[in-house]
Amino acid sequence: MANTSLTRVLVHLRKTSNTAYKTAKFNECVLDQLGLPGDGFVECSLENNQLFIQCPDLDKSKNAGASTIRAKLPALYKIMHPPFCPIQHLDKEGSAALPLDIATRGVDVGVAVLLESSDKCLLLTRRAKHMRTFAGVWVPPGGHVEEGENLEDAALRELMEETGLVITAEEYQSVHILGLWESVFPPLLSMGQPRRHHIVVYLHIVLQRASEELQKEFKLCPEEVDAAVWLSVDLIKLSVWKTDSLEEQDQNQGAGKASQDEKIHVTLVNKFGEHASGSIESSVLRNIDQANELNLERLSTGSRFALSLWLEQHLKDSSLLKTSQMDLYKDYFPQNESEDIASLQKLKPKI
Repeated sequence: MANTSLTRVLVHLRKTSNTAYKTAKFNECVLDQLGLPGDGFVECSLENNQLFIQCPDLDKSKNAGASTIRAKLPALYKIMHPPFCPIQHLDKEGSAALPLDIATRGVDVGVAVLLESSDKCLLLTRRAKHMRTFAGVWVPPGGHVEEGENLEDAALRELMEETGLVITAEEYQSVHILGLWESVFPPLLSMGQPRRHHIVVYLHIVLQRASEELQKEFKLCPEEVDAAVWLSVDLIKLSVWKTDSLEEQDQNQGAGKASQDEKIHVTLVNKFGEHASGSIESSVLRNIDQANELNLERLSTGSRFALSLWLEQHLKDSSLLKTSQMDLYKDYFPQNESEDIASLQKLKPKI
């Protein structure tokens, strides 16, 4: 939902604790500003309507004993962006061509929540087709952080506004930051000048209620979404690996026939707020962020990143060999897009 507060919540960065925080620049890639090569781990906190992000203090970590590390060192969170990050590939000419009000707006803070039911399903919503950004794309509920909110409050407000679900702290089994994603719209320079630049903080909230019970409480908001779905573990695997079978993935066989033909049941809402049952093709979960597929119904790149983090966490105690987040994530990029970012040609925006 649009942020109507007078104070915008912006990102502030520093590479080490020995330097001062600086407001992140709209026309500079956040990971570049942090000196990270496309992904990494950072400290993150929201204070006084500002999101502070810094690289971990390596000297402090090296000198700390085991007990000190457990007691005092801050938590670290995965941060990432796609290899086709438009801001990273914006050259000087493209940066100079940005309107002044865009170039000077800084980097906004967004929050999204991976809501996990007691039966291990995750909730996604489809953004309404009239939305100005990422229309028709499947994402977890989320939006801007408003003045005076913490991340948890913002996530629950957006969840309530989009789906009608009212969640109280007493219903939590757990809540924590899952990871951070650098998001830019449009998602490719060939689609036009960057107009929005966010760091999206993904929260993971585990509830004690089942998805079937929660679905009965849906009051989907047609101004923001037009559908919602609960993804099972197998569908999450399909979203990340392109198959619900790790063995098939390792053998490069792609998704099995059952997965290809599967219809996924969703809840639809019309412009009058009336709900109906519907379905989508499972291929929607496998559509990727290539230029020729950005107009297809799909998961957002950041959503798939968050699902891969969740899946890694879900599988961490399993005997499966391939459970690292990077392995899960890179498999949905075409080979030529997962190459070293430094080797990619700088692109000019379509003005």
